[in-house]
Amino acid sequence: MKRIALEHIFEASPDHLWELIVDPDHYRYWTTAFSVGSKFVGDWSQGSPIRFVMEDEEGNESGMLSEVVVSEWPRLISIQHKGLVMNGIEDYDSPETKMWTPAFENYTLESSGGGQCTFKMEQDIPEAYEEEFVANWHQAFDLMAERLKLLPDLNYRISLEAYSKKSPTELWDRLISPDQVKTWNFASPDWHCPMATNELRVGGEFHYEMAAVDGSMSFDFWGTYTLIEAKQRLAFTLGDGRKVTIDLEEKPWGCLVLERFEPEIENSLHLQRLGWQAILNNFAC
Repeated sequence: MKRIALEHIFEASPDHLWELIVDPDHYRYWTTAFSVGSKFVGDWSQGSPIRFVMEDEEGNESGMLSEVVVSEWPRLISIQHKGLVMNGIEDYDSPETKMWTPAFENYTLESSGGGQCTFKMEQDIPEAYEEEFVANWHQAFDLMAERLKLLPDLNYRISLEAYSKKSPTELWDRLISPDQVKTWNFASPDWHCPMATNELRVGGEFHYEMAAVDGSMSFDFWGTYTLIEAKQRLAFTLGDGRKVTIDLEEKPWGCLVLERFEPEIENSLHLQRLGWQAILNNFAC
């Protein structure tokens, strides 16, 4: 096994570089340097399993089975690759798997001052692939730089994904039924959603009460629908003007839920991602 180490200076803050790694849309953009269709499946929090895969037309995955060993926002991510998945079959013991694992892939983000950040990458790979991977990483750096320049034009948004064994029909009912919304619309056990109303039509409003269980605080999370495609897509504008879309994509194993929203400016992108992802996971389970 050979460890390669590369670095690149970007005109960006560490938190924006962090987003390029953990945001599904951004990740798919720059990892085309390695393979078109590359994506991750999982959670970037410390100790979480994560898969780096491609998917065939039947939904079978091929790629790496890994774990996020260290996740220290916005400074360090360390990934350990533990096995392979080929055509949907997990493998930890074959000669091919042992050629690629165990292996580490580490990302360090260091603020360089003046609005710059140094991205340091270390990766363990079979020695025969060193030249190929070095070339791929240099191309990936170029794509990351392109993506960073695009962020203002994208009217910056955060992208989230969740995988569900439920069908789009089941998830649609969970999404639009006020009684069902109250069962999942909270980020942690110390919050709940005691009230929900929904006028499902373009121009109609929804109102969800987000409240601390101990009664110490509450607020009205509300918005106006701008697009309704039953069992497929829901789009709305929040009360503060930010736009949100939710897409349901049917898969052989259930449904992929994609949510994209424009962040607010009071809290970090990281904190907003954690909160919205927790609610999305509740919805998809």
